[in-house]
Amino acid sequence: MDPMELIDRYIAEVGKDLPRKTRLDIEAEILSALEDMLRERSQKTGRQVDEEMVVEILKEYGAPRKVAASYHSESYVIEPHMLRSFMTVLQVVLPILAAVSLVRMGIALGQVALTFENVFEAVFLGIADFLGTAFAALGSILVLFVIVQRFLPEFRAKDEDWNPRSLPQATTRNRVEIGSTVLEIFGSVLALVLFNFFPQVISVGYNARGIWTVGFLAIATGKAMITTILSDAFFQYLPILTGLWVVTILFDAALLRRGRWETWSRWISFGLKAMTITLAGIMVSGPALVVVDASSLLAAGFPDPFAARLLVNLIEQGTIVLLIGIMLGNAVTALRLLIRLTGRNLTPRLEKFAHP
Repeated sequence: MDPMELIDRYIAEVGKDLPRKTRLDIEAEILSALEDMLRERSQKTGRQVDEEMVVEILKEYGAPRKVAASYHSESYVIEPHMLRSFMTVLQVVLPILAAVSLVRMGIALGQVALTFENVFEAVFLGIADFLGTAFAALGSILVLFVIVQRFLPEFRAKDEDWNPRSLPQATTRNRVEIGSTVLEIFGSVLALVLFNFFPQVISVGYNARGIWTVGFLAIATGKAMITTILSDAFFQYLPILTGLWVVTILFDAALLRRGRWETWSRWISFGLKAMTITLAGIMVSGPALVVVDASSLLAAGFPDPFAARLLVNLIEQGTIVLLIGIMLGNAVTALRLLIRLTGRNLTPRLEKFAHP
């Protein structure tokens, strides 16, 4: 390896965690300091600059994470190098929560007379509901990122244990995207807990306070009824889904610890995507995963026949659309992984598709 390539890798690794406004100046400062150290060491020892000398100098200078941290004067709950990933996760989660709150608000408005008082109350409760769920999600994601920070090897490694030869190539292609990986862990943990321990939450029901519940959605109406939306067919798939979620969590945790993509991890990821696509296809073509009947809703006091039929149709068709979306998203990811693993001399278009 070209000795100077190690320095390029080192500066690129430090630069990932530097403040954006001063990154170029600091990188230039570090490069100048390293060149001066190499020149002095070469003159002092009478040796030519080689890989071994560069390794010695880099170890003396310090691990990239700790060097970058020295340029941050404040303490952070979320470390600067993970803040962008944290914001990416929030940009995915918060719009979903906002959409759920809007649906709940729309259902609530559909069950009452559209007077100013009723509309104001529904909008106010919708905003309050969104803020409550958003703060709860923010807290959960924040805790997850703090845990990830604590157990990533970069945060636990000591200077004397750091090996400059282990630096990744100075490119973003092999780096693990922390935000999307943490989001996948969060979603897998949520699904694992929800469907295995609280499947009753996915239901249509009525409680003593006169509140209809449709999954997480709630509306006011009359008589009492409760029924689980999830069918027996879904619970037959649950052991396989649980295994897939557990493997995904463990794999993503290992990926975060490694900090970069390697051949073995890409093949495992490809296998997981292929299994997900296959299972989703079987579920789409198999028996219905949700069971809800408009006549039962109306018999229990659901106020509007059209709304009941529309709700049943949305639940049934929404499940199919969700599964097809999962298949398509995983298919695109699997194809990109396969191109990265097997592609040689790619055309510019394929190169852009494989490395967006």
